[in-house]
Amino acid sequence: MHTIMPGMKRLVWCLAAAAAVACGDTGGGPSGSPRLLVKPVLDSVFKGDTGTTHTVIYLNAAGDTVAPGTVRWSSLTPTVFTVDSLSGKVTAVGPGIAILVGTASGVSGRALVVVSDTLQLTALLDTIYLLPSDTITIPVAVQRKGGSPPAATFGPSPNGAIYTIDTVSGLVTSVASGNPVRYVVHAGAKADTGAIVVRAADTASANSRSFFSVSGTANRRAGGFANAINYDQHGGAPALQVRAYTLSANALLDNVLVTLVSAADTAAFVIDSLSPLEAFGATADPVCRPPRAWATWTTYSVSPPVTGLSRHTGQLTITKVVAAPGGTALSGRFQFRAQRTDMYGDALGAVTVLGTFVAPLYTNLTACP
Repeated sequence: MHTIMPGMKRLVWCLAAAAAVACGDTGGGPSGSPRLLVKPVLDSVFKGDTGTTHTVIYLNAAGDTVAPGTVRWSSLTPTVFTVDSLSGKVTAVGPGIAILVGTASGVSGRALVVVSDTLQLTALLDTIYLLPSDTITIPVAVQRKGGSPPAATFGPSPNGAIYTIDTVSGLVTSVASGNPVRYVVHAGAKADTGAIVVRAADTASANSRSFFSVSGTANRRAGGFANAINYDQHGGAPALQVRAYTLSANALLDNVLVTLVSAADTAAFVIDSLSPLEAFGATADPVCRPPRAWATWTTYSVSPPVTGLSRHTGQLTITKVVAAPGGTALSGRFQFRAQRTDMYGDALGAVTVLGTFVAPLYTNLTACP
C-alpha cells in the first residue's frame, strides 16, 4: 500500500484558503449567487510594513458588477497581519501566510497575504531525492528588506554522511544510498534545513520517490512517488513522460507531469508552454501529439481541482540513468512556471513548481495509435 512521504517541516498550503483563494472561489456560493472578488488576491509584504489597501468587486446573481456597499475587513490570523476593518489596509505583524476576508452585503471574498521577515531565508526543497553518484545544487531563496541579501552558505555534511557538499555553492554529491540526512543553509543570522535522501536504483513504483514545492497563489510542499515512461508518440517519434505524484488513502492528491518530445538521456531539456486549447481543446492530444515539451501541475486537495499549465521556459534535468534489477531507473529535477487555468488571464495566477525525483523508467511502445 502506498503511503505519503510528507515534507519534513511544513505544508504551506493554508487549508482555510484552499477552498477559497486557492481555487479562485472568492465566496458567494454556487453559480448564480452573488460573489465578492478581493483584489489583489495575493499581497506580499515584509514584517512591520503597511501593505496594499485592498478593494473588492461585487458581482450580483446575474453576474453584473454593482456597488458593494459597505465592506468590512478581517484577518483570520492576526499574528501574521492585521487589517483596518474599514479601509482594508494590511499591516504585517509576523512571518507567515494568512487569509484576508472582505465581506459586503452578506457575501465574503478572500485573499492571501504573505508576510516575510526583514531577512527571510527559505530552503525551497524540504527533501531532495538522488541516486548514488548524483549531484544537485540546493535551491534556496534569500530576501532582505531595503538592501541586497547576504549570500547563502551551507553547513558541512556530517561525518560518514551519504553526501558531500560544497559549503559555498551548495553543490551536493551523493556518496551512498541511505535514509534522510539533514542539510543546513545559513544567511546572516538566519538558518533553514532540509534533508538529502539517496535511493538505491529500483524499478518498483512503490520504492520511487519525489518531492516538489509549488509557490505563488497556491503554496504546497508535497512528497510522494514518481515514474517515467519512454513511449512512441503518434508517428513513431520517441517521447518521455515523467510523473511525480502524491496519494492520500490511495486517491490522487497532487500530480506533476512533464512530457518531452525525446527519449530519456542524461541532459537538460527545455520545458515550453502549453495553452488551455492545446491541453483541453476538442482535438487536443498533448501526450500522443505533443505540440512541444510541456508540463502541468494539478492538485485535487480542493474542489474543483486546480491545474497549472507550463509557460516557457522551464527545465527538466535528467542527471542519472542507471541499470536496476529488472530494468532501468533514473533521477533528476524539474523547475517550471505554470499558469493556473482558473486565473489564466491574471498575472497572479502564475506559480512556480520545483522538484526532484528518483523513478523507474518503463517503456510503452503501444501507448499511442
